[in-house]
Amino acid sequence: MAWVSPSAPFSRRRLLDELREERATADWRGASELSAAEVVLAEQEALRWARANGRAATKSRRYFVRNALRYMWVLTFALAERNRGVVMEEVSEFARRLRVALGGAALAYWYSPELHPGGHGWHVNFFVARWIDVGLVGDVWGQGFVWVTDFARSPTGPKGEPLGLCRTPREGWRRAARYGCKYAQKDWSAEHVGHANHRYEVAQGFAPLRHSLWVSGTAEAERLVSELVPAEAMAQLTVWDSSSSPNWDRPPVRTWRW
Repeated sequence: MAWVSPSAPFSRRRLLDELREERATADWRGASELSAAEVVLAEQEALRWARANGRAATKSRRYFVRNALRYMWVLTFALAERNRGVVMEEVSEFARRLRVALGGAALAYWYSPELHPGGHGWHVNFFVARWIDVGLVGDVWGQGFVWVTDFARSPTGPKGEPLGLCRTPREGWRRAARYGCKYAQKDWSAEHVGHANHRYEVAQGFAPLRHSLWVSGTAEAERLVSELVPAEAMAQLTVWDSSSSPNWDRPPVRTWRW
């Protein structure tokens, strides 16, 4: 089965082209046309994977903001590492050593590998909430170069892109979440992650608490949101309604984010 990268817009033509190329590579007796059943199955699988990526990104963004993750450490490998499973194991061990080096207290973190654009295998974006000495992180990592970006204060991103200044700490946390998920999600394809592996990893015990409330309609929901959102965050409140998405095929949804 061929896979569509979930970071790119869903393209039926692209999916069919990849399936035909896969058929030719596999030497399926010269077959080049796809059956209707094959097309439907491929589209359904690609859509399921893209939705799973979306859920993972949403959970990640909430984790970022809940734990005020603002510092992004880029951890590189001096010798190119192309096995994603090995990378995840190395960073898991690094997180354990880092926690010990900082005194042993619980440490909230989020990390996910990213393919280096120059073809040098994987590097890792590792987010924490507190400042840590660069020399300490470099010594604990011990695999290659490291550098850090503070998304709450830096006017530019890790690649030098302009970001502007944050008006509140929460803006910095959200900026870090957007950046981390954007660059990690482009490599969350089935080809790279695999069905039995995790897209990202987090420290246990820091997940946001979930509260469920029933409301009778939109008006009551709006009133509840106005009670929950701090006054200083109202300017950042955004609303999304599923009715604005022509391809939405699930129950109606409205979300409020701040």
